[in-house]
Amino acid sequence: MSDPEQFEILVLGSGAGGKLLAWHMARSGRRTAVVERRWIGGSCPDIACMPTKNEIWSAKVAHLAHHGAQFGTVAGPVTIDMAAVRQRKRDMVKREVDLHLQNYKTTGVDLIMGSGRFLAPKTLEVKLNDGGTRVLAGDRVFLNLGTRAAIPKVPRP
Repeated sequence: MSDPEQFEILVLGSGAGGKLLAWHMARSGRRTAVVERRWIGGSCPDIACMPTKNEIWSAKVAHLAHHGAQFGTVAGPVTIDMAAVRQRKRDMVKREVDLHLQNYKTTGVDLIMGSGRFLAPKTLEVKLNDGGTRVLAGDRVFLNLGTRAAIPKVPRP
């Protein structure tokens, strides 16, 4: 094992807790790195909470427009442009990712895109997404691993 790169703070995962902790620690002057496998900022701004709510709001607007007469609003036929709904969601996700990248840059956190695994206490080997490997050690290591969706085996009626 080569000598690891040293950090004061090392965070595995960039979800809500990890990114906020990393940004705060870096602003406080601590050398900080975040290792993220795929979703910059975690799954919420990329594929889960925010994109889902974005599309639900589009459905809510369509529902209200369709039933506008019940509220005293008369309009023509309502149609849904799903390509526009998807693009609105994709634009929102891009803005969120760009904001996260800007926060990493301005705080000085080293965002490392790859999959990390422990080699030793407080020492991670990171297989970089674009190839290669880095070995990182942290005075303090925080796990912010998130969740994965699962569909339980529920018997059908």
